[in-house]
Amino acid sequence: MDARFLEQQRLVHYQIAFAKRLTTLADAARYIRHFGFCWLFAPRDRKLELPSLFEAVKGKRDAHIDDWDADSDKVWTWKNDLPAAKRAYYGKAFAGKPVFISLNLLPYVIAALGVEDAAQAYARGALSYDAKRVYETLAQVGAQPTQTLKRNAGFVGKQSNTRYHHALDELQTKLLVAAMGATNEGAAWPSQIFDLVANWFGPQARAAKQIDLYPARSALVERYLKTVLAAPPDALARLFQIPRPELKSLLDEMTHAKKLRVENGWVVSQAKILNPKV
Repeated sequence: MDARFLEQQRLVHYQIAFAKRLTTLADAARYIRHFGFCWLFAPRDRKLELPSLFEAVKGKRDAHIDDWDADSDKVWTWKNDLPAAKRAYYGKAFAGKPVFISLNLLPYVIAALGVEDAAQAYARGALSYDAKRVYETLAQVGAQPTQTLKRNAGFVGKQSNTRYHHALDELQTKLLVAAMGATNEGAAWPSQIFDLVANWFGPQARAAKQIDLYPARSALVERYLKTVLAAPPDALARLFQIPRPELKSLLDEMTHAKKLRVENGWVVSQAKILNPKV
């Protein structure tokens, strides 16, 4: 796999060009729906590859937060407006990093990565006490902005900020809690509003219960490879939390079904390869 040629393909595939910049919320929703998922900001090391909404707005590859300008403010608004309008999921579902996920794909993500029962997860040690407190507060009170949620869950004072935010991150990675908008709580920046995934994305959470683990993982891997064209197995294992022995078995079966191929240490999509000069 030639990394330079792969990057050329991705530039075309991701539609990253100044003339194709995203300018509206509808553009952003279509972009997420087309690819299935994308980062808010691309990681600088590119080890976990996905299109980036910020790059699509800037119209250039390797655009990062230090490239911020007035036109970029819309991305910061969209991360709240898209889930508020139920046009996409936004949260830290993949490797603890902020990602947008299309609602069509969300049931598979919940089925593959989510925890269905928070109480059972806590009982077996798979959910921390702090995360349990935040979850139960949302379950009892309903959706709340972050500072209100922090107080209601009993995290008092600045010394508790780190524990509270770690709990929120944990609940997002387990697909139990998600951002669903923003409001002003008196601070300079709007506060994100959080709710249980089962409440705000109810149809997708219910659909996830009908999907077994293997087909969920298979659907995510296939969609991911169609999006990024090729990836090392480590990226698949990390993004979708698949143990390596189970990943090998999954890739073997998907190769046999001609859904992908493995060559020179890369997992490659069977989707049509683009001509980077197009």
